[in-house]
Amino acid sequence: MNLTCREKTLELNDVLERIEQSVEIMSVYATDNFESIERLLSDSAYEEQYIQNLSELGLTIANETDGAVAVWGRLSPECTTSKSGFFWVKDMETGRFEDCELTDLSKYEKDDIEHVGWYYIPMEAGKAVWTQPYYNKNIEVYMISYAIPVYKDNEFLGVVGMDIDFNYITEKVDSIEVYETGEAYLTNENFEIVHSKNHEKGTLVKELGESLEAGKNEDVINTDTVYSYTFAGIQKKAAFQTLKNGMCLAVTAPVSEINKTQRKIMGQIVFTEFWAVIIFVCIAWAIARTIVNPLKELDIAAKEIASGNLDVSPTCKSKDEVGTLAESLRETANQLKIRIDYINNLAYVDPLTGIMNNTAYLQEVSLINIDVQKRIGDFTVFVVDVNGLKAINDNYGHDYGNKLIMAATKILTGVFGYENVYRIGGDEFAAIMKNISSEVCGELKQEFESPGGE
Repeated sequence: MNLTCREKTLELNDVLERIEQSVEIMSVYATDNFESIERLLSDSAYEEQYIQNLSELGLTIANETDGAVAVWGRLSPECTTSKSGFFWVKDMETGRFEDCELTDLSKYEKDDIEHVGWYYIPMEAGKAVWTQPYYNKNIEVYMISYAIPVYKDNEFLGVVGMDIDFNYITEKVDSIEVYETGEAYLTNENFEIVHSKNHEKGTLVKELGESLEAGKNEDVINTDTVYSYTFAGIQKKAAFQTLKNGMCLAVTAPVSEINKTQRKIMGQIVFTEFWAVIIFVCIAWAIARTIVNPLKELDIAAKEIASGNLDVSPTCKSKDEVGTLAESLRETANQLKIRIDYINNLAYVDPLTGIMNNTAYLQEVSLINIDVQKRIGDFTVFVVDVNGLKAINDNYGHDYGNKLIMAATKILTGVFGYENVYRIGGDEFAAIMKNISSEVCGELKQEFESPGGE
């Protein structure tokens, strides 16, 4: 029972960890790209661009996160003169995230969990938090939320977070098979049931049956113990493990089914023991030779992965445990590469245009400065502003403004090359050309300013 519970806990924790990583990416971006509260209060254009960039990142992340029904970021009312932030909510019919109206924090008390708990709980905790399952009245979904308060120089800026449909979690719990008629269910940190196919929500675990308690004089459940109890006249056993979000996964099954499985396994062991010994003696020498070399290769591959080299691929493809381990190492390396590429793409690529962003530009400038100090290499920087973007956004909407940005990107990359162009602001671009002559610079400038390039 404990083994089953631990394995399924690891699977659920992996789901929760991916959600945490998604929100942490937004939190890091929100902190690193924030200048000061003074500028936020005095420069509305800066505030608009900051929220737009963070909103686009949040939308990209939400589309890549299973179970997400909403993603949001909200600036503290003390940091801005107006209601400022973003709120993307998933349309369950189309599967697309829609830009929704922000909740007015002033209309609700701080303890109104169903309306504003997503904001005040992490703010008052001062750290990343998982909420307990709750019904969000703003979008009418039963959910859990992961939220991170954002700070800059120890000043509270606001909160970013993501809402997860609780059904996404409970479906995974309901799919867990525990013997023939056993079940898995979820409790909160006080061991009150929050989801079960057979028990009412809110029921205390130790009230389910006789003798299900953490010792006669204890008030908490021990996650390292398998408990025996009687429910509806049936003797059962249960095991518990704590999840990353503070909830607890429980698995339970009738003792008769557990013993039946154990007796069946013992019978199979006794029946096959004699033949296993004979077969082992006959093939021990052959197995030794076929395992030693693959294990050496796996040892080398594991060390390469640990050192950061993910371009490893063990050649062993046997159908035994060694082959399974080799496949696991290959898959681990592939998944690490995918995850690293995904995070790097979010960090260095502009989500609207697909070209490199301001972070990549600043990194390239740092490298150029090093070359300048060493007096090596030549470079030329072209800086371009897109005129009239704000007017188009104000008069026709951001969709037309985005089309203007995309058109400008196409022209710039056509002249200077895709790999040399950076979007360094809402309407600002830069192109860095290395080791080209002044004549070529003039030709590029002329090509850009020609009627076909404007």
